[in-house]
Amino acid sequence: MAKKKTEAEKAADAVGKKVDKKVDDHIEENDSLIKRRFPNLSDYKSKVEKKVEYKPQEWIDMSHAFKEVTRLPGIPIGHISMVYGKSDTGKTTLLVEAGAYAQKQGILPICIITENKFSWDRAKTMGLDPDGCIVHNDIETIEEGMLIVRNTLRDQADGKLPYDIIFLWDSIGGTASNAENEANEEEDGAGGRAMMETAKILRAKVSRFLGPKINATRKVEYPYNATWVIVNHAYSAPPKPPSRIGTIEPYGGDGIWLPSTLVFRMGGVMGRSSKVSAEKNKVTVAFALKTALVLEKNHITDVSAKGKIICTDHGFITDDKNSIDEYKKEYRDGWDLNYDEYWNNISD
Repeated sequence: MAKKKTEAEKAADAVGKKVDKKVDDHIEENDSLIKRRFPNLSDYKSKVEKKVEYKPQEWIDMSHAFKEVTRLPGIPIGHISMVYGKSDTGKTTLLVEAGAYAQKQGILPICIITENKFSWDRAKTMGLDPDGCIVHNDIETIEEGMLIVRNTLRDQADGKLPYDIIFLWDSIGGTASNAENEANEEEDGAGGRAMMETAKILRAKVSRFLGPKINATRKVEYPYNATWVIVNHAYSAPPKPPSRIGTIEPYGGDGIWLPSTLVFRMGGVMGRSSKVSAEKNKVTVAFALKTALVLEKNHITDVSAKGKIICTDHGFITDDKNSIDEYKKEYRDGWDLNYDEYWNNISD
């Protein structure tokens, strides 16, 4: 038997109906106004407008710790995301975690490995199976890597690679361009000019050519999706008045920043990360990194977020005692955790 509504509920329903009627009247009035101001506009629009329909936004799932810090459901499918920062700040952890979760969702990782420090043993520990990836680890120049991205997207569009894919490039900041390789280091200014040429190449290849192709896979008519996560290095930029503190900038300037939907910075501006250590058998062992994770650009939800996160050999965990204790219990029974004082001395 339906519950009788109270007088307050009836009053609220009446107010709601009045509001709905006002909204409907307003829409009808606007439609009438548009038709009076622009007669026959709909006929012309039907001839010149191209209707583009996009798939609902989907996400590559990520760890609870990543979601907690970034306030995101994961990595957006059909977009470019960049993570940059100084060395040893957890950038590759983010990349590998994205690849491992992508595999679980039936998305094929295309790995472009130009970072000599990349460890497949650690990647497998985090759940990224190399047998379920296409791996390119003989790339010497940015141009070669970009050619692989282009050709793979072409094969996907032609049906030769009938899968959703995610490009994982580690790291574009450690990859030279042809101009840099050809630069004569002994010639004054040659290295600087080559770096400027590299930035131009990144803008041309990523912003104007490959970026739009990645985004285009979100259209309804495309049967498969393509996503791109790029690890990038950073360099220190001089301070600008009135600030007395410098900043760090991603390699290639805005060449990757502009087409990226999400941009993450890992580590601080002045420092990198701190070691998380434990003592076992009177030996202090560093088993994780504590680092900053900052969402600097977000063109999907427009939310800015930052926090601290723990990078382990098994992926991200949250920076709280319970999570760390659970991790120790599973992987390092008997350790006593001791943080260093690094994070107490910075304000970033």
